[in-house]
Amino acid sequence: MWSNVISIDKRYEREISYILDSVESTKDMSYATEESSQRIYVYVASACEARDEAEERVLRIAETVILDFFKQRFFCEKLGLERPDLAQCALISSIVHFDREFESAVCAKAFSTLLDYNIDGAYHFRLSALTDSWEELAGVASRLLDGISGEGELYDIAAFITGSDGGKNQLLVERGRLKNLTCRKNVEVVNLYDRQELNLLSAILGERPLEIHISKGELSGQLCSSLKHIARVIER
Repeated sequence: MWSNVISIDKRYEREISYILDSVESTKDMSYATEESSQRIYVYVASACEARDEAEERVLRIAETVILDFFKQRFFCEKLGLERPDLAQCALISSIVHFDREFESAVCAKAFSTLLDYNIDGAYHFRLSALTDSWEELAGVASRLLDGISGEGELYDIAAFITGSDGGKNQLLVERGRLKNLTCRKNVEVVNLYDRQELNLLSAILGERPLEIHISKGELSGQLCSSLKHIARVIER
């Protein structure tokens, strides 16, 4: 049997909910939790024949916490956008998802040297290369925000960042679900914000959309308008 442990500071409530929901929904994986005064520990296990899949899944969970939750919070705080509107969320999301393949590889290398998945420990002590680059990017973004005169320019910057990394996929939003038609996969909508439409906008931008198909009445008029700044929107 393969086993390991995921741990994180208890103040990260949204991240903990994500971790628990993720391991609970993972096929052929069992888990148990334990708490100390400051941390929560999630013990995960699977049969030996499912070890590779289990390790990959746990790595992806840890990576999502760092590259979605932590990175989103980092830029919201640095840019003073803790409660973003749709346009501000588009900008933040384009930054959060930019260069994902490289940052994913950096995370994988960091966790490969650790015995367990101490997520916030890895973030604070093993991933300074990422956070240093985020500091530089936050400085550039802050200067850009100082010169922006309206939300249209926010969308322009978000579209540029998203497109520069390869906008190429057809997406479908239907019955509250997001699908990448090009890659033939369902897309996870991570609960980063209190507003679900912000979470959906973030997930859409993470898929590098070229074209978005939406069932009529599926999304609010504001969100549809926002998406039209990013990609071609087809209502059907």
